[in-house]
Amino acid sequence: MKGIQAEIYLLIIVIIWGSTFALIKGVIELIPPYTYLTYRFLLAVLILVVIFWKRLKKFNIMILKKGSLIGIFLFLAYTLQTVGIKYTTATKAGFITGLSVVLVPIISHFFIKEKINRNSVIGVVLAFAGLWFLNYSSSLSFNLGDFLVLLCAFCFAMHIISVGLFSKKLDYVLLAITQITVVFILSLLMALIFERPAIHLSYSADIWWSIVITGIFATALAFYMQNRFQRYSTATKTAIIFSGEPIFAAMFAYLLLGEKVGLVAWAGGLLIIFGMIVSQKGSTL
Repeated sequence: MKGIQAEIYLLIIVIIWGSTFALIKGVIELIPPYTYLTYRFLLAVLILVVIFWKRLKKFNIMILKKGSLIGIFLFLAYTLQTVGIKYTTATKAGFITGLSVVLVPIISHFFIKEKINRNSVIGVVLAFAGLWFLNYSSSLSFNLGDFLVLLCAFCFAMHIISVGLFSKKLDYVLLAITQITVVFILSLLMALIFERPAIHLSYSADIWWSIVITGIFATALAFYMQNRFQRYSTATKTAIIFSGEPIFAAMFAYLLLGEKVGLVAWAGGLLIIFGMIVSQKGSTL
């Protein structure tokens, strides 16, 4: 699967992730963040291992090394995002996370020498402008939660770049399983250290449903799809597609939490969409 079709699947991932901001916001008000991440990523690991258990015999030290590196970036990103959402709104968290669209081409250009064509540059500029307008309609104050989510954006940028590098050369299923396993292990360690009294099974049905939804769709399915289909795109184009996440975060935050954004924010959303379209023009994968 190549080209536009692969990038449509990447866009589906964005929709899934955008919907989770509201769910995460609700869950971490009831249980600690590392405990939540432990259950979410454990479920994702179990699902992928059950489905792809025959692939495990192909596991090797290179997949362990590269998958662990990707997993560390992912763990830091999700930790910073999950904790950050506790101190800011789901809408702003979605917007700030989207700043990774600016960081990816810069890091890719200087560290892995990825060439950026003109339309991708225009796409990045439009996406960045859109993110600015999206955030403009929110509170312009910058608090601890916003700072943590900004660090999360950098880690997500590194995750996108590393997935793009390694999924072209190694088994993408085993890479996905490895990185998700690393996040589970690190989350469990942090939960045992800081949240031990919270690790139990007597949570409400609403909490477990949120864990099941994010574990299956936003983790197992989403990271399987990213590792499979990002191989047919560039890190920069993937970041532009992923910049659409704040649009869906705002939509679902409005539907589920009642968080509202104004017309300026939706204009920003349109700029991001134009950025995605422009980045596809006159370039091949």
